[in-house]
Amino acid sequence: MLLNSRNVYNKLIFDVGITAFELNDTLQIEELRKELSVDEYFGIIWSGSKKFIHKINGKEYSIPKNHFLFIAPNISQDFVKQTSRTDAYYIVFKQEFYSKSIEENLKLENSTLFSRDIINIVENTICSAPIFEANYLQYFFTAFENELDMKLAHNLLERIIINGQMETFDMQSQFIQDDFDVELATKFKKLLQENVNENKQVSFYIDKLFITKRRLDKATQIVFGKTAKEMIVEELMKNAKILLVNSKMSIKDIALELNFLQETNFTAFFKKILGFLRLNSDKALRIK
Repeated sequence: MLLNSRNVYNKLIFDVGITAFELNDTLQIEELRKELSVDEYFGIIWSGSKKFIHKINGKEYSIPKNHFLFIAPNISQDFVKQTSRTDAYYIVFKQEFYSKSIEENLKLENSTLFSRDIINIVENTICSAPIFEANYLQYFFTAFENELDMKLAHNLLERIIINGQMETFDMQSQFIQDDFDVELATKFKKLLQENVNENKQVSFYIDKLFITKRRLDKATQIVFGKTAKEMIVEELMKNAKILLVNSKMSIKDIALELNFLQETNFTAFFKKILGFLRLNSDKALRIK
C-alpha cells in the first residue's frame, strides 16, 4: 500500500497499481511531482468541495468544486500552493490496473480524456462532493487484502472514467492538426489494434492504406509522436503484458495467442524491448 494514512505520502511505488492521496499535505514535495510525470502513471484530480488550481505544461488550470481533471501519462505538471486548505485528492493508477483485458486496454487508449493536447475538466455527476469523499474515496485507500477490494477500486475507477467520457462526448478538440494526417493516423491505429497479433510488419498496413511507409510515418509522428514501427511494437507489448499479468495462460500459450511461432521468439521479443518483465507474485518471466 502506498500510504500509511489518507494524507501521508511515502513514495510512489505501489504493487496493486492504484492509490490516492490528499493534495493538501503534499504540495511541497518535489519527489511527488517528478514521480507523477513519468510514462506509466495516469492521474485524476478530484477538486473536492472547493476550487483547486493545478499547473500542467506550465499553464495553470482552475478546477471547479466537485470536478475531475484527467491527466495523461508523461505530462509535465506542478503542484500550486493553494490560497486556503483544500480537500482535493489525486488518484493515480497504472494502465495494467485498469486494463484487465485487451478490450479494456483499447477503451482506455482510445479515450480522449487522457490527452496531452486537450486538458479535460469535467463535473462529477456521480454524486455530491461530501458523498464522494465519505463513501467512494475509501476504496482507493483500502489495504487491497483480497480480490474484492481490487474489484471495488477498479469498478469505481471505471465509473469515474465513464462519467468523464459522457461529459466530454460533445466537446470539440481545439488542437489543430492537418485533417489528412489525423485521418490517416487514426485509420492506422484502428487497423493496428485489430490486426497486430497476426500482422507485425509495417508493409501489411501501408498496403491496406495504399500509402508509402514514409507518408505513414509522417502522419503517425505528427499525431502520436511515434513511427509506425514503434506503434506496432508498443501495441504488441501492451497486449502481451495484459495477457501475462491478467490471465492464467502459460508463456507458451500467450506466444501462440500473439502469433509468435515459437516461445523463444516471444522471449526474444521481450529481451530486445524490456530486458525482463516481472509479473505478479506467482508468475515471472526473466530474460537473460
